[in-house]
Amino acid sequence: MKLLPVGRVIVIGSVNADRILRCPVLPAPGETVLTTAATQGFGGKGANQAVAAARMGAAVHLVAKVGRDADGEAALTDLRGAEVETGSVLTHPDAPTGQAIVMVDPAGENSIVVVPGANAHLTAAEVTAALARLHLLPVDVLLTSGEVPEECIRATAAALPADGTHWVHNAAPAGSLPDTGPTGRRPLVVANAVEARQLTGAPTVEEAARALARRADGVVLTLGSEGALVATEGRSARLPAPAVQVVDTTGAGDVFCGALAAGLARGVSLPAAAATAVAAGAFAVTALGARGALPRPTDL
Repeated sequence: MKLLPVGRVIVIGSVNADRILRCPVLPAPGETVLTTAATQGFGGKGANQAVAAARMGAAVHLVAKVGRDADGEAALTDLRGAEVETGSVLTHPDAPTGQAIVMVDPAGENSIVVVPGANAHLTAAEVTAALARLHLLPVDVLLTSGEVPEECIRATAAALPADGTHWVHNAAPAGSLPDTGPTGRRPLVVANAVEARQLTGAPTVEEAARALARRADGVVLTLGSEGALVATEGRSARLPAPAVQVVDTTGAGDVFCGALAAGLARGVSLPAAAATAVAAGAFAVTALGARGALPRPTDL
């Protein structure tokens, strides 16, 4: 049974079919490596985040686009089985469903190549229409990431009311921070240490957090086994991560974002939501695949 959240989590993001390759080592440039195992799964930052938020008890809607193919049909079936509302997931007549090739070494580190496919064809007009149909409430949480076209993120910013409705932006892949919309609203930015340095050029995560906080409505930097750093209103705090046996780090950041958004939708404070998200991210690395270990609140 779902928890009774204060608001909904509305994710504007990508949907992929994942091909997961277990490798003895991650290949270097020019190197050929034989896999030890190959499996298939479901991914895409948006879909992963949506499923993670739903598993944490949130009422979740996904705004996305898939291809008119077997991968798209399977992905939609999986999302519905995870209790994610897919009424705003559109189908492109020609482009294939997005794909990700995920290579994982024995230590759980990964290298990922993404073929955007239908994800790249989601438009600003479609995002605007979807958000209008959903009638944003002050208690809702909007979650975006860099795996959809920038125009879709701009449309999300434009749809925000003057106050209320949290906006969380996962700056992955790292590009540029979203522009503010007509109301001047800025997002809470979530990034890992590498992405934070790419966005700011700062040499340390603390300096990167301070630089990002000046351009956003708060910052959460994910630091892997070291937990997370939360920076807002001139203050920062480190949140430690529990020690776990790492199997695969793929999707851990997505699980973090989904759990964070679910917490904010329930009305808890940012530090409390981030602490739960750290635990959720740690849980996520204990199995293979982006959704191999999705925690429920009781697991944490």
